[in-house]
Amino acid sequence: MRFKLLGAVSATAVFVSIPAIAQDTVATPSSDASADATAPADFEEVVVTGVRQSLERAAEVKRDSVQVVDSIVATDIGKLPDPTVAAALQRVPGIQVQNDRNNELSGVRIRGLTDILTTVNGREVITTTGRGFDLQDVPAEALARIDAFKSQTVDQIEGGVAGALDLRLNRPFSFSEPTLVVTARDNYADIADAHNPQFGVLAAGTRDTAIGEIGALINATYSKAENIRSVSNLSERRYSGVAPLNVPDLLVPQVLRNMPDVGDIDRKQANAAVQWQATPSLQVYADGLYTHFRSTTGFAGFNPQPFTNNSRISDVTVSDYCFDARVNAQGTNPTLVNNADGTVSIQPFTVRRVCELESARFDNVVINQNSSSEDITQRNKMIATGMNFEQGRAKVMFDVAYQTSRSFLENFNAEVGQRVPTVFVDLDDDDGPSFTIDPSIPLSAANLSLRNSINQNYTQGEGELLQARLDGELELDGFVSRIKTGLRYAKREATFQEVRQTNTVQSIGFGNIGTPTEANARLISSLPLSPDFLGVIGEAPRLNGGAEFLGVNPAYLRSERGRNELRSLFNLPLRQPDFEPTKEFNAEEPTYAAYVEGAYEIPLGSLTLDGVVGTRVVKTERTIEGFERTGSTFSPVQADTSDVDVLPAATARLVFPNSFQTRLTYSRSMRRPDFASLNPAESLTLVGNVFLLNTGTRGNPNLKPQQSDSIDLTAEYYFDSGYAAVTGYYRSIKDRVVTASTQETIDGLNYLISTPRNVGSVDLQGVEVSAQYFFDFLPGAWSGVGVQGAFTLADSEIKGDDPLAGNELVGVSKYNYTVGLLYDKSAISGRLIWTHRSKYINADNTGGVALRPFDPDRVNEAYVPVFLSYVRPAGRLDFSIGYDVTDAVRVDIGGTNILRNKTASYWGNERVVLGLMGDETIYSVGARVKF
Repeated sequence: MRFKLLGAVSATAVFVSIPAIAQDTVATPSSDASADATAPADFEEVVVTGVRQSLERAAEVKRDSVQVVDSIVATDIGKLPDPTVAAALQRVPGIQVQNDRNNELSGVRIRGLTDILTTVNGREVITTTGRGFDLQDVPAEALARIDAFKSQTVDQIEGGVAGALDLRLNRPFSFSEPTLVVTARDNYADIADAHNPQFGVLAAGTRDTAIGEIGALINATYSKAENIRSVSNLSERRYSGVAPLNVPDLLVPQVLRNMPDVGDIDRKQANAAVQWQATPSLQVYADGLYTHFRSTTGFAGFNPQPFTNNSRISDVTVSDYCFDARVNAQGTNPTLVNNADGTVSIQPFTVRRVCELESARFDNVVINQNSSSEDITQRNKMIATGMNFEQGRAKVMFDVAYQTSRSFLENFNAEVGQRVPTVFVDLDDDDGPSFTIDPSIPLSAANLSLRNSINQNYTQGEGELLQARLDGELELDGFVSRIKTGLRYAKREATFQEVRQTNTVQSIGFGNIGTPTEANARLISSLPLSPDFLGVIGEAPRLNGGAEFLGVNPAYLRSERGRNELRSLFNLPLRQPDFEPTKEFNAEEPTYAAYVEGAYEIPLGSLTLDGVVGTRVVKTERTIEGFERTGSTFSPVQADTSDVDVLPAATARLVFPNSFQTRLTYSRSMRRPDFASLNPAESLTLVGNVFLLNTGTRGNPNLKPQQSDSIDLTAEYYFDSGYAAVTGYYRSIKDRVVTASTQETIDGLNYLISTPRNVGSVDLQGVEVSAQYFFDFLPGAWSGVGVQGAFTLADSEIKGDDPLAGNELVGVSKYNYTVGLLYDKSAISGRLIWTHRSKYINADNTGGVALRPFDPDRVNEAYVPVFLSYVRPAGRLDFSIGYDVTDAVRVDIGGTNILRNKTASYWGNERVVLGLMGDETIYSVGARVKF
């Protein structure tokens, strides 16, 4: 009887030995959940390898796969400071990412689309009530490999119009020698000026017993990060010729914002696996996964508001960017009016010639100093078991899994403000605004008054997923080399509850500065609030060249003591408000799927033609229940739907001598609408800020699933020192779901209502080019030099009679590229990589208040011109260097975004600045000790 004990302690290691625990197999990736639970003869010893071996393995996966797929193995992830899956994926051809409010890379898009199915070891995973999975929940160091599927075969789970990501966790039979690895990492965040640690532990062992070989593995990781993302932006432009400014012909932002996102992130993850080789033909396994993610990131604002009463404008410098705009009585874009007779008209307006400001001074203006106490916690739990049986030419695989996903968000907000003598604003100071003010004001509490409202926002989402699948395959002789078939059953359950309660200062008899009731406004010093109600809540790098400012202390707002003080002041119950029935839904969705697939292989002289052909049929049944309000009465509302989707797929690969191959794939994929989009109820939210619109959502239970027909054509050449590949793709999407906002008047109040809809069709086509090469022919140490690159062209267009027809898809950069310098020789390895993406549409703001150009031929027509915001082209430079002191000790350093690049955006025309956001620069140092 032999015993193997393997242990590892791992943290997000730039050049740490997560390579030591990576799966070393490079077999064709399978969509089966049990695919990596292979028999003992099918796995290889895990060894420590460098960046080159990692990239070569990824190339082998790409070469041998049935579909179009790109992969990252753990040795690759470990070679750059990649705390998140999204950060690792940014280097994959055809994948785009962007920074989120936590100042981390997220928002993964495959070929410009976010409708991605995520699986873990081939099993579908979800986050609460959504269709997708928040990749932020799983740290990259927990993974053995990531497969990014850009085309699909019928044995894969349906649900990803964009493609699929499979996150592969380690399993015990992937190890063959006793190993203990300890790693630690310190990440220094430059903007936050914080040292952020990461740790973890992995232990695994196998043992021969009388009933067969048994292996067990447990892996846990932990990380904590303080983050600050500086944000300066200029909101929608209004007409200056109305009160209080009364100066004609200018475009003036409704709010001038210094609004950094500030908070902490806490991550915990654990996964475990047991494998039992009961007989040479039968393997049984069980897996478990737990993730915990908590973020307290929220905004902190120091925001001048030019349109508060008695404000004045002077020292104006005007841009030469001017246009004719339709302007209503409030100085904003006119909205559509639904008349009693069923016709649609447009608000009364006048046509004005308006010009963008370059700079101006605002006198006697009110500054709003607000903060968010957002605190969100997400937990995911999954347990699974299954078996693989293989005898002769037959295989049978069974897998069943159960997942729960829960999130709870608390966000208690309060606002203070003061009137100041003057603020000078430069609207376009290197792609963002800058502000100059008396330096004594930002940190002074003397004139701060309670303002606008307090807001109590609580959201709870729960999701459950039960899934089971049975797959079988039989190898044959002749033209058809294999037949594969399978069944899958899944049942989704989702519950969503929310309350968004707003109580204005006027409701308790206080005045509100910046409004006609200002004389009755109450200074903070006169209120029964604790001294820690106020505090330094943020730093604005573009306020006086960089200044801290006071506001409502987020820690106070997160405490029940602070919340109850404010509740008492506003005469509210001293507890969380009840969830609102109109913001609640319950959903249940069983799905049934079956597929059959045949594999073929045809010799053609010195060439070989192979591939697969198959069809997947999916039936989806769905029930969603909610409530609608009529006066003060709530009535239940329910929507029941049933869909059947037929999803064919076919691949053909032509293999030439000398490692050249080309492949052609066709597949049809689908994506079900989110439950929230299908909710038949209407939900309205009052907003206490007089310069912001009330909001609302209205679901659409008649939304159809999106369907995509995709064609990929590749040419690939593999050689000893690298590879080169070109892929052309075309994707036609019908019934794509988009959400747009329109202004509506309900019970005399104006709301910005968000409603999802199916657009007619969208075409997406493009080219991906990728290559890597090591200069083996160079002498000595120079032979360790290599290069890596990828380029993506994504050309998209919305079609049909949709209002956005003719535009590109939101979030899609037309051009995206990565170039990198590599080194791997002896004990040293490293990377220097530049990633760049071109401009892209950030949001559809057509329903907002902003003035915008219109079609002169339609001046009197009841229509709202499309109005989009964009993100400017940007890139980032990352590096990492590692050194093996001995076989057991490795040290490394790394950095991300070392050129301190920022994310800049604009409204409609690139000369109309929207905002500038500071993307974090992180320097890391780590060490690995292997025992």
